[in-house]
Formats: sequence, structure tokens, C-alpha cells
Amino acid sequence: MDWQVLTGISSSIIALCALIFTIWQGFIVREHNQLSYRPYLLTWTSSDADKGIYSVELMNNGLGPALIENFVLKVDGEIISGDGTESVEKALRKLFPNHKYSSQQAFVSKGYSMPAKDKCTIVSVQFENPLPSREFVKNTINNRGDIEISYKSFYNESFEFSTEIEKRKERA
Repeated sequence: MDWQVLTGISSSIIALCALIFTIWQGFIVREHNQLSYRPYLLTWTSSDADKGIYSVELMNNGLGPALIENFVLKVDGEIISGDGTESVEKALRKLFPNHKYSSQQAFVSKGYSMPAKDKCTIVSVQFENPLPSREFVKNTINNRGDIEISYKSFYNESFEFSTEIEKRKERA
């Protein structure tokens, strides 16, 4: 066999191996990026009971942005509808009908892209005297109120967040 033919065949085999390795590496990089840029939504509650201030924040604790598909508030299992912050205001009225308070609300609508490590205060409530107890407020929010969010990553992976599911995990 001629050396030129052998060299040509060897070069072709090496080039084919390099092509296969490059394609394989591309798939691995894509999988790594999907895992590295995954969003992770959660809620965080804070309070200053002495001042009667309570707040619920939505946080993206993941490494990638969360593309919001759906945002639903529920009280006693019933979906609270409304435009913008109206649903948050209605939920507060159902949760605390016999208390006077002032509040600030935010609403996360479909299409919103929540950056990684970003947070949004969904509601902040300051009760007026007489102040309800911390336990009453926490129990009312935890036992009667729920937030459900459907969201996607930039890689079109779908995720669901539900405070109801999170509460079940805590109890288990």
C-alpha cells in the first residue's frame, strides 16, 4: 500500500474523530448550560410584629432568569381574579376582613422575565392598632393563602411553584 493513500486514510479518520468529538462536546455544553441557567422561584416572608408590618417576597434563587407564564393567587382554595394588583388587594380583604391596614402590592404578569437573584415584594402590609398577633397573621397567610406560578427557563424548560406544595413539604 502506498504511503500517500495510508496518510490520506489516517487523516480522514482523525478528522472524523475530531468532528464526532466536537459534536459530542456541543451536546455536553448545552446540557451544562441548561443546568447552569435554571431558575428557581421561592417565597420569603418577613415581619416586624412590633410595628405590625408583614411582607411576602418572590425571589428567583436560581442561576438563570424565570420567564413567567402564569401567576395565580388563591384564598381558601378559590382563585382570586383581577387586573394587576387588584387580585392582591382582593386577597388581603378576604384574609383580613376585620382589620385595618395599609398595603403595597406588586403583581407579576405573564411575559415578565425575573432575573436571577432578583426579588419582588408581592405584598407588604402594615396593620393599624389594635395589632393582630404574629401567630394570627402567619397562620392566616399560611393556612388560607396560596401563590401558584408557572414559569420557564430560557431553554424552554417548564417549572411550577406552589406555596401549597411547599407547605406540604415542610409538614412532612
